[in-house]
Amino acid sequence: MIEKYLSPGDKVEIRFAQRMAITEENTERKYNIYLSKISQMLDEDQIEILMPIEQSRIVLLPRNVIGSLVVYTSNGLYQCDVKVGERYKKDNIYLQVLELVSGIKKYQRREFYRYNCTIPVFSRVLTEEELKSMVWDETQKGIEGSTLDIGGGGIRYMVSEQMTSGEHVICFLKLEIKNSIKEIQALGKILSVRLVKDSNLFEVRVQFEKISNAAREQIIQYIFEDERKRRKKNSGL
Repeated sequence: MIEKYLSPGDKVEIRFAQRMAITEENTERKYNIYLSKISQMLDEDQIEILMPIEQSRIVLLPRNVIGSLVVYTSNGLYQCDVKVGERYKKDNIYLQVLELVSGIKKYQRREFYRYNCTIPVFSRVLTEEELKSMVWDETQKGIEGSTLDIGGGGIRYMVSEQMTSGEHVICFLKLEIKNSIKEIQALGKILSVRLVKDSNLFEVRVQFEKISNAAREQIIQYIFEDERKRRKKNSGL
């Protein structure tokens, strides 16, 4: 029955409600979320995944802890609860067993994993006229910044010019996906702005309000591809 929904190679997110060891940059998460993918199906109640990687380090998930698993499949997103099982190394690959402790159900995405990365981002504040018409000049890129993290639901980045919470901005990014560059644009609302201590830089948090499904999927694809590159680099392969 499990093979009806999940397959080897499917990308997954594992999220835990309780606090685990995380970095200062991740303290605003409501959950600890880790990326991985299914290695193989073990039986009706167990799957084998690649051990997650965070900041180029393998994450050792604690045994017997209950978490939530979100699976990206060709038929959409699915979710179930899992218990963390044994971990081991096979053919120089670090693997983890997850036991399914609930039924699998369709999942409607409400929030997205935020991936720590540094890529250029251009943004500018939209005028009231642009907001009303939802038409803007794409040649005006605005000011350049650098991302701290990115996800399908928003972005956090650094800029040298102060911005204001509540303003709407258009964000432009270029992501490398499958050895080609994809240009992404998304309209978002600034949730917060703070001056970084001992610097002239501002940290800006933006929630996407208008972004195409294709652009959102490209962001997610970029995250998984870059995470895989980090995993290969970390394993020395």
